[in-house]
Amino acid sequence: MPTRPNLSPEPRSLAGLCLALALAAAPLPASAQSAATGQPLDLDACVRIAIDENPLLRAAQEGIGLATESVGIARAAYYPDVSLDARYRRFDTHVFLPAGLPVLNTTLGATDDWSGGFRVGYTLYDSGVRRAETSAATAGLGASRQDALRVRQDVVFAIHRAYYRVLSAEAARTAALARETRAHDHLELARTLKEAGAVPQADVLRARVEHADARLAIVKAEGGVKIAYGDLNAAMGLPASLPIAVLAAADSIPDPADQDAEAALERALARRPELEAARERVAVYEHQAAAIKGSYGPRVQADVAVGARDSEVLPEDRDWSVGLSLRLPLFSGFAKMHRVERAAIEVKIREVEVEALFNLIRQEVWAATSSLTSAVESVRQSEEIRAEAVQSLEFTRARYQAGAGTINDLLDAESTLTQADSAHVAAVLGYREAAALLLRVQGAL
Repeated sequence: MPTRPNLSPEPRSLAGLCLALALAAAPLPASAQSAATGQPLDLDACVRIAIDENPLLRAAQEGIGLATESVGIARAAYYPDVSLDARYRRFDTHVFLPAGLPVLNTTLGATDDWSGGFRVGYTLYDSGVRRAETSAATAGLGASRQDALRVRQDVVFAIHRAYYRVLSAEAARTAALARETRAHDHLELARTLKEAGAVPQADVLRARVEHADARLAIVKAEGGVKIAYGDLNAAMGLPASLPIAVLAAADSIPDPADQDAEAALERALARRPELEAARERVAVYEHQAAAIKGSYGPRVQADVAVGARDSEVLPEDRDWSVGLSLRLPLFSGFAKMHRVERAAIEVKIREVEVEALFNLIRQEVWAATSSLTSAVESVRQSEEIRAEAVQSLEFTRARYQAGAGTINDLLDAESTLTQADSAHVAAVLGYREAAALLLRVQGAL
């Protein structure tokens, strides 16, 4: 009797050894040390690693820093403008004097002119431009923070999906291994009955083909597991080839009647960072419109300068000035009117975007709630179908062993169970993804 082939992978191949040495030489982030040591990761651990290492989150944090600096730039207008001036020039020029003065020479030079001092300027009034620009920058900072929250939730949702797909790939591999075990059992049964003269050689050949197909399914399932783990690593911001392990999740299938779309919508409108970011951007354009209007109002500037000026390298003669300036734009080729109108239109566009986003969130919550309800029913139905397929296979196998059934009946029952296993794996994955999606559309991840 031929021996059953060993389908388990080698514990250490040359390629695996090279990969392990490469990973050992490359420093890993502190948050990923548990993954590198082979400790199984649960969903929360994967999320923590992603938050620490995913480059999208780091880019979002840099965006917050950029917006913070913009606020600082806008607030700088409230401080005085202080400068240190130092100048030197040498000139020879003609001096124009009133007629009749007894001056022998009207040429001044060649003359050295050395000067130096401090100048302080401060805007006393600017028609609200500083206040509007600071408010716009602050609203932009709020929008950047909400964008960072959105990116974080997108990353966490991607981790949920990748993690659940790893579990689904593991379940598919387990089902493929169970199918191979059953196919091997069917092959051994057909051989036993053939040796007893109860079935023809064709039954053995059919069972052998079924066994080979089951082994091929294991190879495909193993490939699916590798790809799923690589996707999870990539979502966490880790090398795709880093060997990790995950813990199985315990699912609690809720009652479909518990899914309240209206309550979910209320939570989404209160939590979704995209909606809050859109509102902040409306405020940004409103304040920018106010700044544009203020730029055409009066502006009062105070200037104080203190220094020294002389023809020597170290000037000794005092030189100072104090002054006020008033600027009031009167005409700029109708640019004021067009800029104000453009700012008002931009505000209206952002308000329409908020309204469109509200409608999109409503649709997303409704779709996610409906999908979760359908997914729950799919899981329950797939469990019932699988249980019936198991009973049918056991009954058909007993009939075949007793000589009351055919190999076709047995293989048909096996095919039905294989399909039921695949449907159950897909249903569980669909439920997990639907549950994660409902949390995402509510802004609860």
